[in-house]
Order: sequence, then C-alpha cells, then structure tokens
Amino acid sequence: MSKLFGKKALVTGAPRGIGRATALHLAREGCTVGIHYYHYGTEAEELASLIRSQNGTAYVFEADISDLEQVNRLAESAWETMGNIDFLINNAGVSYKKLFLDTTEQDVDLFMGTNFKGTFFLTQTLARKMIRSGVEGAIYTLTSVNGIRPGVGQSMYGASKSALETLMKGVALELAPHHIRVNTIAAGAIETDMTREARENPTFLAEINDGIPMGRFGYPEEVAAVIVSLLEAGSYLTGESITIDGGLLLMRGYGKPRPYQAD
Repeated sequence: MSKLFGKKALVTGAPRGIGRATALHLAREGCTVGIHYYHYGTEAEELASLIRSQNGTAYVFEADISDLEQVNRLAESAWETMGNIDFLINNAGVSYKKLFLDTTEQDVDLFMGTNFKGTFFLTQTLARKMIRSGVEGAIYTLTSVNGIRPGVGQSMYGASKSALETLMKGVALELAPHHIRVNTIAAGAIETDMTREARENPTFLAEINDGIPMGRFGYPEEVAAVIVSLLEAGSYLTGESITIDGGLLLMRGYGKPRPYQAD
C-alpha cells in the first residue's frame, strides 16, 4: 500500500496539464484529491468522475486565484469538505509572452495577482490550518525555468515565478519547525496548453527542441511523477527547487533578442 493512501491533497489549476496529471497520480496512490479550477469547470468535473470511476475520492472547487476573497473561500471550503489537507500543490497560474517594452500595468497585475499574490495567501491560510491541526504535510509550488533564467518576452512572467522561488524558500524556513516541507518545481518546456502555440509552429518548435539537450518537450506525467515520488518518500527535502527541464538550463537557450519594433 502506498504511503500516500488516505492522505488529502489540494491541487490548484487541476483540470489540465501538470495539474491534471498530478491529481490523477495522487488519486492512484490512494490520496483524496481536491480539484481546483477557474475557467475549466467541465474538465474539472470530468477529471473528478474519472478518479471516482477508478475507486478514488475527488472533490471539485471553483475559485479565481487572483481574487483574495475567493482564495479564502477556497481554503475554507476545501479544508472543511476534505476534513483537512496534507498536501498543497500550487499549480494554478497564467503564462503568455509580452515584450518588456509592451508590458502594461494590467499585465503586471495579472501575473503578480495570479502567480504570486493568490498563491501566497492560499499557502498562508492553509499553512495556518496545518499548524493548528498538527498536520505534518508538504507544499509544492510550480514555478518555471524562466524564474531562474530570463527569456525573451518572459520578463514579467519570469519575475512572478522568481518571486515564488524566493518566497517559498522563506516559507520553508519558517514552517520547518512544524515539519511542513516546502519546495518548488521549476518546469521547463512541458506539453501543456501554455506551450501549444509554440509546439504548433514547426520553426519555433525545432528551435526550442534544439535548445533542450533531451531534444523534446517534457510530458505533464513526468513532472507529476517527480512530485508524487517526493511526497511518498516523506523526505528530508525542504527549501529546494527541483528543475525538470530536460537539461534546458544547461544550454545557452533559445530566442535571441532583436531590436524592438512597436506594432
């Protein structure tokens, strides 16, 4: 029997991509899974139905992570409905390319509100509940290689993910006395909705793959497998960033900067 059997996990942004793969993997290990969504309600319900059809337990929760009132409601509802939460997987986020000189206040607000601020307060609220209930759990937050190394058109997105990298190291330090492990997963080029446009452009796809030593995009299931393996291990690991990028950061990268031209 898996060490995760009977544990309870909340996965944000769960209907698609890495979130979906992680929720499925956790459920197959015997976890009760909370499926958070915002825009993809149909997919969230279909995922819950799939988990239940495999004799798992799943609950569905809706919230706009950039809205703090909804974040608080999500935390309260998930905790009450599931009984408690052992694992929080912060996967929800937004990503798109925008050159620095074209970035607006609305872009900054969206990236920081969703990727950073909402994640901050959801983590804070659930961490308080874990401590009060004596839950010795774990928190994993999906960041990005763009939070470690800049990319063309990714300065604001990367900044929001870099902020999470720094934040979660501090969170790990403060939660360690409560035996709550906190780590980040810096994902590279993964086959998700966020990378579909790049993958559907043969020229750009070839350029990206050429900049990845393994020569391909990663699969959501590969990221999920690492997260679940670390959760199952129990582990002495905290305050670390695990990079899953096929060796991308070992290379000089792709996307050479060019002189700016306004539209």
